[in-house]
Amino acid sequence: MPHPTVAPIVEGHGEMPAVRALITRTCLEVHGTYAEVTPPFRLDSAKMRKPEELAKALRVQAARVPGAAGGVLVLRDGDDADTTCPVELAVSMAPAPGTVPVPVEVVIARHEYEAWFLAAAESLRSHPCVLDDATAPPDPEGKRDAKGVLRTIMNESYKETLHQAKFSALMDMDLAMERSRSFRRMVSAVGSLLG
Repeated sequence: MPHPTVAPIVEGHGEMPAVRALITRTCLEVHGTYAEVTPPFRLDSAKMRKPEELAKALRVQAARVPGAAGGVLVLRDGDDADTTCPVELAVSMAPAPGTVPVPVEVVIARHEYEAWFLAAAESLRSHPCVLDDATAPPDPEGKRDAKGVLRTIMNESYKETLHQAKFSALMDMDLAMERSRSFRRMVSAVGSLLG
């Protein structure tokens, strides 16, 4: 029996390699199974917010999911979720039933993907650019500018394209799930796509 396939759609350049590592780890470490992860489709922030552009990306990624096992994972930052509940935003972005031939899960990182790193900050200490006393803030998802907060626990500037994939491969999944509701939602969404 073939493995399920997860086909991601992301916003940023740093998420291109990072999301593959994150999905693979989620499948193996949390759900105890393997999944093929296709190359992500990058849809920049402005296009992600246009239904017609998202629909095109969904069609492309749905075509990469063979058979009935798996689906498309749409992952975007919730940087506009101050005015819209992340759950409502995800529901509003979900395709209408029957318009995409495979399951689709939409996950909104509150406020940024980097908030997930903050939730697991202690586990990043082994990376040479993270301070030895790095600790998670009391509410990792509570404020905007997670990238700015992340810089305060590093000894160099945070760069998505340099650090995002490395931190995704290193972060403690259990800590992130414990401290981040939107990360738990991502884990649950991947589980749903796995069947």
